[in-house]
Amino acid sequence: MHRVSNTVLAAPVIALRGVGKTYHFGNQSTEAIDGIDLTIERGSFVSIIGPSGSGKSTLLQIVAGLLEPSGGEILFHGRPVTGPPPGMIYVFQQYEKSILPWRTVAHNVALGIEDRPDISRAECRDRCARYLELVGLAGVADRYPRQLSGGMQQRVAIARALVCEPDVLLMDEPFSAVDALTRAALQDLLLEVRERLGITVLFVTHDVDEAVYLSTHVVALTRAPARIDNSVAIELPYPRDQITTRESEPFIAYRHRLLSRVLAQQSSGAA
Repeated sequence: MHRVSNTVLAAPVIALRGVGKTYHFGNQSTEAIDGIDLTIERGSFVSIIGPSGSGKSTLLQIVAGLLEPSGGEILFHGRPVTGPPPGMIYVFQQYEKSILPWRTVAHNVALGIEDRPDISRAECRDRCARYLELVGLAGVADRYPRQLSGGMQQRVAIARALVCEPDVLLMDEPFSAVDALTRAALQDLLLEVRERLGITVLFVTHDVDEAVYLSTHVVALTRAPARIDNSVAIELPYPRDQITTRESEPFIAYRHRLLSRVLAQQSSGAA
């Protein structure tokens, strides 16, 4: 089993044991994922990379309980995942489709907790304000999504996930639709949020540089049917910096190691 670990981290929060996924279309079948074993420890930031079509998003959806595996099991805090479990929140790639245009920013953020019987209206309001401030949106609570930039809309989606106070944040290429400068700012925001809240992050990206910059560990998949090709501990110090971290020799070495494997997998599947 590939084990994502760190000597200062606590017990595993997520474990994948022999996870596979096969799609059936009439008499045809396509194997997307083949027997993945992976253990993720509490507090880690794990990125999943791989060639196009390697099943990265499929694997994340299985972990989230949104897709049923064809084989194996996923454990969250030692319990089998059979549907979306409390304590695990999924942030989708297309932020503009996940936030509701007829709701204000504050009401969008409140969506996941406003009907919970254990949270009063006052607590809901206070919690939303707290997380909007955390993501730098304290001054736009009464605005509507159409009045915000793409980067600000993605911050709304992140705040909405955080307001539920999850143990694990699952993110599927959440910054791919924004420009480079906004992407860098969102990366740094995510690292700040992780440091302050101590949450575990499982992050899917096609960008090797982004994976190295953000992560404590990077897991590289083979082309479909996906298996784990490589699992690399990223021993770069936090806090990280968009210039000095990316220009450092260790960063360049990690990037070279991982990108070469992904490109090799990509070319091996080319026609």
